Amino acid sequence: MSKQIPVHDVTPPASKGKDSVDLYASREKIYTRAFTGLFRRLRMVGGAVLFLLYFGTVWLNWGGHQAVWWNLPERKFYIFGATIWPQDFILLSGILIVAAFGLFFVTVYAGRVWCGYTCPQSVWTWIFMWCEKVTEGDRNQRMKLDKAPMSGNKFLRKFAKHSLWLLIGFVTGMTFVGYFSPIPSWSSNSSPVRPMVGPTSGSASSPSPPTATPAGCASRCACTCAPMHASRA
Repeated sequence: MSKQIPVHDVTPPASKGKDSVDLYASREKIYTRAFTGLFRRLRMVGGAVLFLLYFGTVWLNWGGHQAVWWNLPERKFYIFGATIWPQDFILLSGILIVAAFGLFFVTVYAGRVWCGYTCPQSVWTWIFMWCEKVTEGDRNQRMKLDKAPMSGNKFLRKFAKHSLWLLIGFVTGMTFVGYFSPIPSWSSNSSPVRPMVGPTSGSASSPSPPTATPAGCASRCACTCAPMHASRA
């Protein structure tokens, strides 16, 4: 039978003149410390592979189109050589369900491998921490810098850190948009949003001036329906 762990009351004593006890501490900034080792190298390799896949896939050409492209206007979703239509989403749902159960199995068997090595939040956090280390130094240097009064050196270091953070966020966001609108096509369009494509003509969905008016629509309807009535007569 396992030994019972004793329970100790760690509630701090109430201050004089107060009936309530404040259990909330003031916010303290966390200063991370760099470390090395086998698992750290595995994390760096895994993060580099994920970064390469995320930022590099949008530049791959496969069969005349982007390798991974979620073409919402035409309702086509390209994943390398496969083309997924809206009616095929049941297959994609099955793949996602299998991936979710695989994640549950790996977590139960090996622990938080996904969270510690391949989670996007962890990978981007490492990049931001690296930017902080490059611009402000290691843990002790950052603590010393925060305690120091504002100066030109401190301002430049803080400005460089936040500039790198903003740059990484901007590039990450634009790359995400590239999965819905291919980045190479932005040079020919003023906006990364692609125009809607008509079902028959293949041109933009904005109507031409002759058919935009009620008279134009009526004339087009007459031209379309006249042969039908003539054949019935």
